[in-house]
Amino acid sequence: MTKTLKGLMVSCLAVGSLSFHFHPPMAFKRAGSSATSLSSLSSTPQLSVEQIAALGDSETETANASEEKISVLVCPAQFCVPADYISLLNNLKVLESTGILTRPIGSFKVAPLPRTEWIKVARQLPTKAFLEARLPVVETLGWYFDAIDNAMAQIIAEQGSSTRICIIGHSIGGWVARAYLGGLSQSSTAIHKLAVKRVTSLITIGTPHISPIDAFVDQTRGLLRAIAEAPSCQPQALADRGIDVTCVCSDGLGGRVSTNVEELIAIASYLPLLGRLGGTGDGIVPMDLAFMDEPARRVVVTACEQTKLAIRHAHIVPTPWNLIDGYAPSFKLPEEKYPSYISPGVLGQWAKHIS
Repeated sequence: MTKTLKGLMVSCLAVGSLSFHFHPPMAFKRAGSSATSLSSLSSTPQLSVEQIAALGDSETETANASEEKISVLVCPAQFCVPADYISLLNNLKVLESTGILTRPIGSFKVAPLPRTEWIKVARQLPTKAFLEARLPVVETLGWYFDAIDNAMAQIIAEQGSSTRICIIGHSIGGWVARAYLGGLSQSSTAIHKLAVKRVTSLITIGTPHISPIDAFVDQTRGLLRAIAEAPSCQPQALADRGIDVTCVCSDGLGGRVSTNVEELIAIASYLPLLGRLGGTGDGIVPMDLAFMDEPARRVVVTACEQTKLAIRHAHIVPTPWNLIDGYAPSFKLPEEKYPSYISPGVLGQWAKHIS
């Protein structure tokens, strides 16, 4: 791969690391096949909302057995699709077989968002709230919250009302999940009320949690600041509800002026976010912004234990231009050259906190 192509691919990640989002269709269209069936990642629930809500009052053998398992819900990064996280499931299964995970995996779901939904950001561009960097959370992220509800419903339908749920938020998905758990979706549905009671852990990987006032530009146009300042989204508030919070970030890539393409991309991302030169991070998100306050746990991952290479922000390059099939997999980067948070040799450094 040429340096020019590699730079272009990483630039796509930089553009998509922080942005805004809109209402998706609730019916999930399956993409192609893989080692793990996509139907195991995201599918339309077979039960009605009322039937799933009724599970909250039932005690079945399935529900009781699910208490020993941990189900996983992935909130994807911008322009990422469910197919992009098949490798995460497969690698988690390997860790489960080796005993690294504290509990066996129950259901594994990805919030069903086709890349086409992210294009609707244009709806916010001409608004006064966008220009003044004070976008309202629920109106802007409501479509993403609905997708989380949909995935939650699938998990509860499969595992019962007593299942434990861990949310893994990748990049922007981490602070959207934080807002969801903090009640900023303003949802009053039975699904939401039951689901948030079953979440026992939140893990964010490569997620910015701080919107500094000295940043050159507020790329989230007020969304991240509103979430970070909401009392219900504070790490202590989440901990008081029994949610164990872990923030994961890499410090492997510095942002500096050099001939290295990745370092140039890193400085192009870090500079507007930090408002200054320097910093280290995963090439897109600088470490200075990637952690919540205590009691949230901080996990710094520097290098892949297998390849000894620095850990990148993502394992794929999103393809937002592919509008023909919104669920087609993104361009996958070779793990042996570009290890990410979900690669073998990296995943085990933080997956032990899935609880």
